[in-house]
Amino acid sequence: MGQISFEKAYLISAYFEGLLYGLLLCLFGVTMYLYFNPNYNKGRQDRHTSVMIGISAIMFFIATFHLAINFYRLLQGYVDTRLTQGSLGSPKAWHNILKDFLFGTQQTLGSAVAIYRTWVLWSYDWKIIVFPIILLMINIISGSLICVAYTVQTSIFSSIVFRRLSWTYESIAFILSVVTVGLMSYRLWSAHRKAINYRVGEGRLLSIMWILMESAALQILTEFLIMVLHISHGDSFHVLLELVTPIVGITFNCITVRVKLQSLKESGMQMQGENSPIQTIGSMPGPLRHVKINITNEVENDLERKGTPESSV
Repeated sequence: MGQISFEKAYLISAYFEGLLYGLLLCLFGVTMYLYFNPNYNKGRQDRHTSVMIGISAIMFFIATFHLAINFYRLLQGYVDTRLTQGSLGSPKAWHNILKDFLFGTQQTLGSAVAIYRTWVLWSYDWKIIVFPIILLMINIISGSLICVAYTVQTSIFSSIVFRRLSWTYESIAFILSVVTVGLMSYRLWSAHRKAINYRVGEGRLLSIMWILMESAALQILTEFLIMVLHISHGDSFHVLLELVTPIVGITFNCITVRVKLQSLKESGMQMQGENSPIQTIGSMPGPLRHVKINITNEVENDLERKGTPESSV
């Protein structure tokens, strides 16, 4: 795998990107169906939910544009020029810069949404997201420098600085994903531990935590493998690099769809609809409430209705 050529790696990645885009198309369609179908979404749409649906649409558009650019590159590189004159691997080509710009935009958008979800679940505590924001800023800067590096002709910059920037970008992206998923999972787990002592939530928070971790596993694993393969100084990491754009959209929509279906299952509606809006992490109307020791039935019901982060997933 480490000795695979760039041409073979790019051809393989294009095939798998098409498969993942098909999965993203299905998940995006289900997300829109759950959002716009009145049988599942009769209530008033809150601002957070509308923003999340808008982000889902933007991610789908970016993934579609990214696939189209890669298809154009395949035709030009393998058909029109027959891999001559470095047409496929030329870093200064406009389609290569645009492709990587879309890749960076998608990954940055996914990281920003993960930070926002973390901020909401941690009761809008800015101290919790200071470190993830710093990582995001470093990633934006390194990604911007990579795009600038494409236009520089010196071989020193391209061979040494460019590789270091690329590895830094991929490493920070992996760390950021692990940190945000870890913070959200820990928040849900700790809330579950507090609530279970008073029979509040009855394990719903724990199920959401597992949905979050399972849905993000593919993206985290892909980013980790890219980081490891990049160290080998070969071209094999390009097989996975082109898959990140659809995977970020898959992760986002998978969380939304699975939590909505889980909510329908727990409410006993069995896919016959409910009166609450589609639920995403970020649509919670208020911060997570603390469970009091002298809890009563009235407070318990209020916590179940308003205080659990289920409505923000």
